[in-house]
Amino acid sequence: MHYDIAAKVLMEKCRGEIPRRFLGLSVAESSLLQELPQETVSLKRSDFPMLVTDESGEQRLVLLEIQSQWDRDIPLRLLDYRSRYLLKHQVEAISCILLLRPSGAAVTCYKDTEVTYSYRLIRVYELDAREIIQEKVLCLMPFVPLMQHGKELVDRADSALYESSLPREDKADMLTVMTIFSGLISSELPHLLVSRRRDIMIESAAYDIIKQEGHEQGLRQGKIQEAREGILDNLEARFDVVPASIVREIEGIEDLPILKALRRNSVKVSTLDEFKDLMKNITR
Repeated sequence: MHYDIAAKVLMEKCRGEIPRRFLGLSVAESSLLQELPQETVSLKRSDFPMLVTDESGEQRLVLLEIQSQWDRDIPLRLLDYRSRYLLKHQVEAISCILLLRPSGAAVTCYKDTEVTYSYRLIRVYELDAREIIQEKVLCLMPFVPLMQHGKELVDRADSALYESSLPREDKADMLTVMTIFSGLISSELPHLLVSRRRDIMIESAAYDIIKQEGHEQGLRQGKIQEAREGILDNLEARFDVVPASIVREIEGIEDLPILKALRRNSVKVSTLDEFKDLMKNITR
């Protein structure tokens, strides 16, 4: 899944709260920096350079990289764009990696024969989701599924965002990013969250990722199967035994509106033969 795009959406909304929470900075103002000219080909969309001004007026360059999994080249990549941005901005720099999934290979320092480079490594999966829920830190709710106790608190994070006073556009983005991040730990959670909040998620630019990854299709398939089962349950309740020929025909129907029509009529027909005739007429 395109977690880098989801991370970009989140950073645009929470460029103050994320450095405040994860780096302990007193953020008065922060802005995402524009990419440097094309010679910086090593930069990725998961890299987020920010110029942060604290409450005393001091500016810092914050170089943040959000990664779903560890890569041995991450430290060198971080060092590369740290150097490039420092040449332009000439202020104190803080380098940080937010790692979303567990890795035994992740390290906090790069060293070779000439260079020793230390940076901050935030293992999101080791953080306690209960603190985020208790403190109602809305900007960090999308990370909740990835944290300790996160799975059991996803519903509360979802409700906190949906019922918050955030602008509707921000809610849509936050809920969508949380859904995308939840795909890192579960194949079922994204479907559940989409089914619950699709009405608002479709307003987020990041929702295209969900459609590309098949969660929208998965939701539709779930509704199709639910409609099939509803028809068969109704027929069994009324006529005891449903012939295998009817079962096969229903299982072969992929059109959701047709299945919904058959489900509605399955409680109205007087006989199975009447239902067979209905199927023939509707599926023509």
